Amino acid sequence: MDATIEGFVKALGGGVGALFSTTALYPLEVTKTKVQAFAGEASTDEGFDEEKHQAMGNTFRALHYTWKKEGFQALLAPWAPGWPSTCLDQFVFNFVYYYFYESFMALWRSLVGRISYRANMLIATTAGAVMQLTTLPLQNHSTRMQTQSERRSNWATALSMYKEDGLKAFYKGLLPCLLLSVNASIQDTIYDTIKNAWLRRTNRKNAGAGSIRIGLTAGQAFWLGLGSKLIASTVCYPLTRVKQMCQAQTKRSKHRQECQKRDVAAEPLNMFEMAMKVYRADGLRGFVYGIEGQVFNASLKAALNRMVKERIQVLVFFLLFPSRFRKMREAARLEAEA
Repeated sequence: MDATIEGFVKALGGGVGALFSTTALYPLEVTKTKVQAFAGEASTDEGFDEEKHQAMGNTFRALHYTWKKEGFQALLAPWAPGWPSTCLDQFVFNFVYYYFYESFMALWRSLVGRISYRANMLIATTAGAVMQLTTLPLQNHSTRMQTQSERRSNWATALSMYKEDGLKAFYKGLLPCLLLSVNASIQDTIYDTIKNAWLRRTNRKNAGAGSIRIGLTAGQAFWLGLGSKLIASTVCYPLTRVKQMCQAQTKRSKHRQECQKRDVAAEPLNMFEMAMKVYRADGLRGFVYGIEGQVFNASLKAALNRMVKERIQVLVFFLLFPSRFRKMREAARLEAEA
């Protein structure tokens, strides 16, 4: 029962933190998605506009271009297209991930005992895979809302996707999404290893004074979340770009128009076909278009998310589950003294 409560509270903290960070950074969220989908010769855009093509080569030029052409309502929450579905996606994404992550951690401790960094990576990767399978339809819908050339409602966009490719439209990019589970495993292994070491050191130092911490301060969580996500996002970026391009494909994208002209079945490209298209069109450079926006956005979002998550979960335990809060403090004290 305690493990279930702990998993739920930490998952809730992660979901609320995701809502806060996504809303605060939504202009960057929209822009980095556009750059990943439209940059370079391998663009999945539906036409060719020289000014747009040049702007999409850099995240901050793309931000200026979008503001100039579409106005603030294309970038700022809650007016920007895709904001409700992106928030829902991010809340579910983080809630599901943290719930399964904490559940798998509790199961491992009960069956095996101490969690090594290898076990941590395995648990985080498994939780990430479960989370990707759960949230991929929402991710695809959010990507389409942010990259489509015509503004449509959430429901109209979902119907358009279904008419184009059926249920497959909501599972584009499945393989790269599953492979991207390693992103979460890198981030959380770094974050949790440093966090646990820091708390043990702090509690050992303050044990005599009776001051025991069960969570990081907001500032500590911010900087540790920033650093861990910076490393994970940089390592995984090429796969992230391929995933976004797979998800951004529409019936009118250049590849599918070319197939129709040759009277060939215009099926969306899979992960390997898209990666080869990027390489042939833009070389290795094509895999890092938009990396500055993705890394900046993902790292800052993770930092804000962790900052909110750490403080919310401690507050919820303290107010709603005081007995569990006392047990967690006692466990932290015993671990510090070990």
